[in-house]
Amino acid sequence: MTEKQEAIDRLREIQEEIGNLVHEAKDIIKDAAPGEYERARRYWGAHIEGALSKSHGWLGGSFVDMDSSIEAIEAPDR
Repeated sequence: MTEKQEAIDRLREIQEEIGNLVHEAKDIIKDAAPGEYERARRYWGAHIEGALSKSHGWLGGSFVDMDSSIEAIEAPDR
């Protein structure tokens, strides 16, 4: 495996870990402070998820998300 592929694989792992932690944090808030859940989900949760990937379905998203950075590394001319 090339150094480039190792970097891509690790970035995908980190991306997944961050996504899992965001979901865990939202679940904790939902249980501990249900009234705060929607605000957290729609604001910081959406920002973080939008910064990770285009696949989260939030309108707008990030201009440059983590997927874009990984795709740039994957590009053959880099």
